[in-house]
Amino acid sequence: MLKRIALSALTLGAIALAQPAFASFHLMQIEQVIGGVNGDTSRQAIQLRMRTSGQNLVTAGQLVAWNAAGTNPVLLLDIPSNVPVSTDGARVLIATSNFLPGLTPDFVMTTPIPASYLAAGKITFESDGTFGSAVWWGLAWGGATYTGTNLGFTVAQGGNDANGDFNPPFAGPLPSSNTQAVRFPGAATALSTNNAADYALTPGAAVFTKNDGSNGTVPVELMEFKVQ
Repeated sequence: MLKRIALSALTLGAIALAQPAFASFHLMQIEQVIGGVNGDTSRQAIQLRMRTSGQNLVTAGQLVAWNAAGTNPVLLLDIPSNVPVSTDGARVLIATSNFLPGLTPDFVMTTPIPASYLAAGKITFESDGTFGSAVWWGLAWGGATYTGTNLGFTVAQGGNDANGDFNPPFAGPLPSSNTQAVRFPGAATALSTNNAADYALTPGAAVFTKNDGSNGTVPVELMEFKVQ
C-alpha cells in the first residue's frame, strides 16, 4: 500500500513538472510584424503587447520562425532580459539593428525571419524551456499556401486562444515590399480568435513602439534618379 502511494505521488509529481509554470510573460499578443521595408528584408520587426499588467518577465520567452509547412524552425531571439514597464498594453519591440534609424529596439533580433518564409510561414512566441515548453501566441500567414499547424496553449492552460488553434492563417504574405505591417487591431486585453480574422495590414506606414513608449514610423524612402 505504501509503495502504491509512493508511486502515485511520483506520477503526480512528473505530471506537475510536465506542465509549464505560468510566469508573468505568457499573457502576450504578437501585435505587429513587418518582414522588410521597401523590399529590404534585412529590416524586420516584431512588436509584442501585454494583455494584462505584470507581463514583463520576458527573459523566459523566445520567438521562433517556421516555414510554409510549419517545419524547419529558426530561433529569431531567446529574449535575454526582462523589460521595466509592465502596465497592460505595454509593448516589447524586437527588431533588426538597422530597422529604424533613431529608434533602438528593446531587443535586437539575433536572426531575421528567412526571406524564403515571407510568402508563407509563421512565428511563435513561446517559452524558452525555463518554465516548461508552451506556445503562447502564433501568427501564420500565406493563406492556403501555409500548410502547417498553428497550435498553442488554450486559455484554460494559461494561453491566449480559446481552442488553442491560431489557424486559419492571415490571407496574405508577411509584408516586406513597402512600409506596411500586419497588425492585430483588437484591444490589448483581447484574446486570439484566428489569424485570418484577427490581423490586417496597417492602412499606411506602420508605427512601431518600444517598452518605454517611444515610437517611430517606418519611413518612405525616396528613390534616387540619375540624370542621363
